[in-house]
Formats: sequence, C-alpha cells, structure tokens
Amino acid sequence: MEPAQVYSRDILEAEGEDSKFQPPYPPGTTQSTTVRVKHFIFPEDRKLGYISTALLIVNRMVGTGIFSTPSTIMQATNSVGAALLFWVLGGIMCFCGLLVYIELGTTLPRSGGEKNYLERIYSRPKYWTTCIFAIEFVCFAQSAANCTSFSSYLLSAIHGLKTDATTNCGRLPNGQLKPAQPLSQEWTNKGISIATVSVVSLVHAFLPKVGIWVSNGLGAFKLAILLLVAFAGFAALGGHMSAPRPHNFASFDGAGDACPNAPPDNSLRPANFAIALMQVLYSYSGWESANYVLSEVRNPQKTLKWAAPIASLVVTSLYILANVAYFAASTKEQIAGSGVTVAASFFTNVFGPGSFVTRGLPAIICLSILGNIFSQAYCNSRVKQELAKEGVLPFLRFFASDWPIQTPTGGIFLHWLFSVVLIVGPRTDDAYPFLTNLQTYTQSIVKTLIGVGLVYLVLSPGSSWKAQRTSFRTSPVLTIGWVCSLLFVLIAPFLPNNRVTPTIPWYVVPTVGMSVIAIGTVYWFCWFRLWPMLGWAIEAEVRTLPDGSERVRYSVSETG
Repeated sequence: MEPAQVYSRDILEAEGEDSKFQPPYPPGTTQSTTVRVKHFIFPEDRKLGYISTALLIVNRMVGTGIFSTPSTIMQATNSVGAALLFWVLGGIMCFCGLLVYIELGTTLPRSGGEKNYLERIYSRPKYWTTCIFAIEFVCFAQSAANCTSFSSYLLSAIHGLKTDATTNCGRLPNGQLKPAQPLSQEWTNKGISIATVSVVSLVHAFLPKVGIWVSNGLGAFKLAILLLVAFAGFAALGGHMSAPRPHNFASFDGAGDACPNAPPDNSLRPANFAIALMQVLYSYSGWESANYVLSEVRNPQKTLKWAAPIASLVVTSLYILANVAYFAASTKEQIAGSGVTVAASFFTNVFGPGSFVTRGLPAIICLSILGNIFSQAYCNSRVKQELAKEGVLPFLRFFASDWPIQTPTGGIFLHWLFSVVLIVGPRTDDAYPFLTNLQTYTQSIVKTLIGVGLVYLVLSPGSSWKAQRTSFRTSPVLTIGWVCSLLFVLIAPFLPNNRVTPTIPWYVVPTVGMSVIAIGTVYWFCWFRLWPMLGWAIEAEVRTLPDGSERVRYSVSETG
C-alpha cells in the first residue's frame, strides 16, 4: 500500500467551512481528502500591554517556590553560602536563557514559545522535536505542585499554622521517616487542589478579562509581599527580632547542621547540588511566560524586549534579598525542617508567635500561589492550543477549540486534566519536591535543545538565521554557558541521592525525565510515519493574517 498523499488547495475564502473533494489519485486507488479551516481571532481589548506583560511574568515567577524551596535547598547543600550562591547562579542562568528567548521571540513573534523555536531550529525530521516538546509540556507543564501547596497553606490559614511543626529533613527525632498523613487528610488536600485548578480554568475559559485583572492585581500584591520579607530581613540583620540570632553569616556554611538527626548522608555532592539547582530553577521558572502568548501581546517584539528583562531582574533581586532575610532570622535546622512553611518560621522568629503568623501569613502566601496558578493556566493553555493547531495532538479540533468566546477552552481543559492526574497520583510527603524537580528536569531537556540549536544557527556559515533575526541578539558565549549549566542539571541527578526525597528513589526523576525523549520519538513515529503508511495522514497549515488573526487549515487524507 502506498503512503497516503496530502492534497491541498487554496480555500482561504471558505472561512470556517469544511469541504470534501476527490483529487486525482493513482489508478486503482480510492482516496479522499477532507479540508477543514478554522479562523482564530485575538480580541484587541484582551491583549497585554507593557505592564500586564511584566506582571504576567512576575505572577508566573513568584508563586510557592520562594516560600517553600529554601527548605529543600538547605537539605541538599547544608551550607548558607552555597545556598545563596545557587540563588545567584539560578538568576544568572535564567537571565542568559531569557536573552535567548528574546532573540527567538522577537524573530518569531507568535504564541507557542518553544514549539515555534524547535520547529525553526530542527526542521528535519519534521515535527520530531515538536512531539518531544508536546509530551513534556502536556504531561508536566501543569499546576499540580502549586495547587498542592495552595491547599496546604489554605488549610493552615483555616486551622492555624503550627509554627513548631518542623521535622528533621522529613524524619522524626529518632531518624526514622515521618509517617504519611492520614488518608482522609490527604484527600481533603487533594480535593481542595482539584477545586482550585477547576475554578481557575473556568475563569480563564468563560471570564477571560476577569482572569487578566486578577492576575495583574495578584502580581502587584506579590511584589509588596517580597518587599515585606526583604525589609523584615533588614530588621533581623540589625538585631530587631524575637528569637535569638542564628549567626548564619559567621562562616560560609553557617552555624550548626541542617539535618542533625538524619542518618548519614551517602549522597554524592554533585547530586545534592543538582537537586538544589533544580529547586532554584523551579522558583525562577516563568521568565519565559511572555513568549507563550505573544499573539495576544500588543506590539509583541518591543514589549518583550522591555517587559521581560525588567520583570525578571526585579524578581531575581527580591529573591536574593528574601533568602538573605531567611538566613538572618532562622537557623539552618529550622529552614531545612520547615518544609513548605519556611516563611512561617521566618516571621515567627522576627515578630514572635501570633495570629499574623498562624493565620494571616498562610492566607497571604495562598494569594501568591493563586496568582501563579492563574498565570500558569493562562500561558500554558495557549501553548497546548498551538500544539493542537499544528496537528500534533489527537482530537486536534477539540483541543484547538476557542469556543465559545475566543478563549483556548480546549487547551485549558487539557491543562486541567493533567493537573488533576498529577494531583491525584503521588501519595507521599515528598510529592512537592518530586513534582517540582520532575517539571524542572523535563523543561531543562527542552531548553538544552533550544540553546544548542541557537548556537548552531548563529555559528553555521550556511544558516539563514543571521538574515532573519532582528536587531536583538544574544552572545553565543552566554548561550553556551547557559547550555553547560543545563547539562549539569541533566547529568548530575543520575548520581545517588538519599536525603532530599527519602521516600522516592533518587533515580526516578532523571529516568522519567529522559524517557520523555523516547516517548516523544515513539509518538512522532506513530503519528507522522506509521499512520500515513496505513492510509491516514494529517497536515496542518497555520497562516497569520494582516490583522493579527490566524487561519488554520487541516487536510486529513484517507486512502482506501
């Protein structure tokens, strides 16, 4: 049987209509091609300007990470100086990556982010890297970790946060693993998490302007909270605090041990450092958010060049100040043992126990996390819609849908679905660091492919990229440095580690992460090679019209 051929014709005038026609076939072959055309309009009154784009990035970067990940980072490093260096290194890495994404985004100014860049860089075999990215983004770029953390803080705000409920790196004083929470309590947490992502998804689908207003308001609110943490840290450095000073800046490693009652750590140092760096990168994640929605940004090239660097630099500076504040007021053991409540022990030490710490602070952090969930759902659903437009996903017309009011309802549903799956799935107290490490690891694979590809395009003598790109250009040296740091994140987790996630084997994250490449390759072979050989093929063509809207034409061919 000959592979199915995709026939095309110019039907742009048949806006939104389906047609079925019989092109000429080889003798003895019965073949029909169904052509479907969909017009996507991006309403001007919903497009993002400079401030909204900057706040989108702030909202996406600042969520639960800065209030939760310092605990895992301290467990991995057992050093104040090393932890602060990782936060500085993470900020430098993210800024180098941002410069890469600005060059790519200003040259290819449409929604989709990495999907567009991988297709431009790796044109052969067609859609191979797109399928790898689709598996990574659909499965792991979701809101499970943030919703889980939101639920924990919400319950703390309702019942009162237990400020003395610290553990020895997830273990009891005798060194044994802390028992899992009761099943009823766990499902209360999961139920709240599912309800949260459901409400956020419904708002973005049916009240899009409300979703943007909420995101902008919460983005500004987060900056105020980080400034509060920074100023409280200055007060602690000056000796104005309720608890005794921890003297963390007396030496590079700081005073005491982060996990004094944990069993001997037989982890290799590079493995611990990789875990720490992944947690830092997770906290910084979101600097690329504007690239995901450029079709819905006014004057996208100019806006991206200004809004993204300013927002990222502001957040990076506040993150470093926040960590200095934590170390100024809390001991290493308090930070390492506080889990997702690092900020609570910090404010308790500075202001003393009270209703603000036990109820007010969890409510404030809830709002911060909620803003991140809003921003994440807004950005990620549009990338998933772009993957469906490209014909990479099954049920593509459903997942590319913008019914009923020109919002990416299909992409929003896909984002909701996989968030719920991962919320329900893990049953362990290590679920948060596991999900965040897995998400960071898989994203690092995609970013490594993009960094290597851009270096090739810039340095290759026969490349047309030099003529295509805009005046904004990053240095290949910075790009190579960014790629090398990402390679460390990808390789070092294969070394044994038993401290950070004691209930989950150390090899799970890198093994599952690397399997994305294999699964994406199998998916690509089946979708774009096997099915056409069996007589079914699909081809999508996306055209951007002068008014900024898009027409997508799908050609589905069947051979009998």
